Amino acid sequence: MASQYITFMIIFTLGLSLVIITNGMFSTLSDQFRENIAQVELDTILDQIQLQIQQSLLIHPEENQSIFQDLEFPPALGQGFRYRLEITNSSDGKRIILSGSTFNAEVTQQLQFSLGSIYLITASGHFTSTNPLLNLSINKNSNIINIHMS
Repeated sequence: MASQYITFMIIFTLGLSLVIITNGMFSTLSDQFRENIAQVELDTILDQIQLQIQQSLLIHPEENQSIFQDLEFPPALGQGFRYRLEITNSSDGKRIILSGSTFNAEVTQQLQFSLGSIYLITASGHFTSTNPLLNLSINKNSNIINIHMS
């Protein structure tokens, strides 16, 4: 009788250990999968903003102009994870720096691009995924470009 009880307890303990180990493995895989999705989605968002800025200035090549863009991101992008975006310019004023990160800072992305060496750029602003509509304003005065994101 005692040997059956001991055998049962050993098998029960092994089974419970396997369940705990398996759960831990799937939990880790799930977290890595979510981080990969966040990385791809942040890349996509930063690429879309870069494309909108470049296209706006190509479509409107006049020297003095103000362009206002509203970018609407599908709500699903912000539901799986919350993210924040920030736009700045490099210290020499020749490049735009777009940064994105999840609220928990597990995933951070950065994209830098130039609009051409003749332009002096000032860029500022931030955006969070709690608002699905990103406002982008671009003011161009001769070769000075001011970009604001909110």
